[in-house]
Amino acid sequence: MTEHLHSEAAKYLEASRDEQIHWLNTPKWFPYDTGNRMLEKIEAMIKHPPTHRMPSMMLVGETNNGKTMILEEALSRHPRRSIPEEEADQIPVIFITMPPGPELRRFYKQVLDKVGAVHRPSDTTANLESQVLHVLKGVGTRLIIIDELHNISEGKFTQQRQFLNMLRFLSNELRLSFICAGTKKAIRTIQTDDQLANRFKPYNLPEWKDGKDYRRFLYFLESTLPLPEPSNLHKSELARTILTISERTVGEMVSYVKEATFIALDESSAHLKPHHFEIADYTSPSRRKAEAEQIAG
Repeated sequence: MTEHLHSEAAKYLEASRDEQIHWLNTPKWFPYDTGNRMLEKIEAMIKHPPTHRMPSMMLVGETNNGKTMILEEALSRHPRRSIPEEEADQIPVIFITMPPGPELRRFYKQVLDKVGAVHRPSDTTANLESQVLHVLKGVGTRLIIIDELHNISEGKFTQQRQFLNMLRFLSNELRLSFICAGTKKAIRTIQTDDQLANRFKPYNLPEWKDGKDYRRFLYFLESTLPLPEPSNLHKSELARTILTISERTVGEMVSYVKEATFIALDESSAHLKPHHFEIADYTSPSRRKAEAEQIAG
């Protein structure tokens, strides 16, 4: 009986160990209330009619607490597509990971690379900017996502200001929205520019708490585990163990459950048991940090 499994996960019940590991390591979207609300807001931004002041979002959360998961799901819902009557492919959403430091030429090159536009290494910043404006108009970009925006703090203050001015300029010129995601460092940087602070509405991804949304998340997570019998994580005491040991971030919860599942598969267990979590090859974030500091002396 496999009613507890997602149809894709059920295909891996009889798969090889390597195939099961590959499936478990494949990124997936697990529905939960906060994530769904963020996706609804992102969808509204993409559909927003062009105006002189486009809405933008600042998504804030601790490391590994689901920011990138939400943004990648939004990107997957708006893939590059070919339209016969258009000369170029339409690319409604572009996803950029902020490089170390707010260097404009590097950012412009990233944007052009994402859309497959040719550019020369010798191009000046002004030339690259002109190309970005021309190309993004042609491909119908409605939203640019910048993940890890806190990397901007690695640059000098003048570079940070130039980068923030560039965001405002592109938004005004192209009538598109931005979503910037990062830790609290990122929002502090945005707040240094009054106009951007007013334009970028902040949304916080809080640490997880035990409750209906968390238990629902566990239910969907378990449905992707290629085990023949239900483990009922969302109903068991293991739910609190997972939440506590993972230190309440979604990425850590997924990693912890995944490592326990590897043990269950090795033992040919029909479902997850408490001892699978006890011997799983998983270390909490705070413990990893303490061990690293001890090694570093």
